[in-house]
Amino acid sequence: MQKNHIQKAFFGKDNCLKITLNYKLECYFEFGTPGKESWNWKPVKFSDMELGEILLVLEGVKPKISFFHKYKEGQTQIWINKTDTFFSIKVKELSKGLNPGEQVVLRELLKHIIVRMNITI
Repeated sequence: MQKNHIQKAFFGKDNCLKITLNYKLECYFEFGTPGKESWNWKPVKFSDMELGEILLVLEGVKPKISFFHKYKEGQTQIWINKTDTFFSIKVKELSKGLNPGEQVVLRELLKHIIVRMNITI
């Protein structure tokens, strides 16, 4: 079994955002909510270009972005917003806000993921 290159979870009181770069160099954001016995997860796959757009929001170049993903029969829209103090990612009814420290961690991880997705060793 291959291991993930990166996996970071940003837990909140009633939600979680998990960032994964798997062994195939695919990046997923997973939005989680606690269930009765385990967490319920909604995975969304992002390209390096989309991650670059997210970085532009984190760095304050753009105030917000949105993506529309289609996969088989399913459709997902993702909204990303940033104000001076608040950053949020929303997928359907799931939303996760990140505090300033978490935003720095996410920004640095995304930079690394973008580079790693484009370099084969």
